[in-house]
Parts: sequence; structure tokens; C-alpha cells
Amino acid sequence: MAHAATTSRYRITIHRASGCYFARVIDLPGCFSRGATEVEAVENARSAIRAYLWVAHALSDATATVQLEISA
Repeated sequence: MAHAATTSRYRITIHRASGCYFARVIDLPGCFSRGATEVEAVENARSAIRAYLWVAHALSDATATVQLEISA
């Protein structure tokens, strides 16, 4: 019998600013997306989550080559 794949779920908040919508993924610090509409922001959040998780996994075993302190 085949098992259904489990999909993680992530909470997001939607904000309207500067003429567009921003989605902030509450469960992944620093993970944001934007869109012209709320729906587009949510769809873009899905891509941002996948990218965030891919990078987190890729870096999980990597040793930092440089550590810097910069100002914005």
C-alpha cells in the first residue's frame, strides 16, 4: 500500500505596502516574498519556502569560508 507524502505547512502573514503585497513566512526567519496581489504573494511564498529550505539543507553540513560583519 502506498503512503501519501506528507507536506509541511508554514504560517504566513500578508502585508500591503508600497503598492504591492508582501508575504512573511512566520516559521522561517528572513523568508519573504512579494506579489502584485495577495494570491501572487502567497504563490511566490511557496517558491520562497522551497528556496529557503534548499539553501538551509545545502548549508547544514557546510563550513563557512568567511564570516563578516557589515552595515546596511
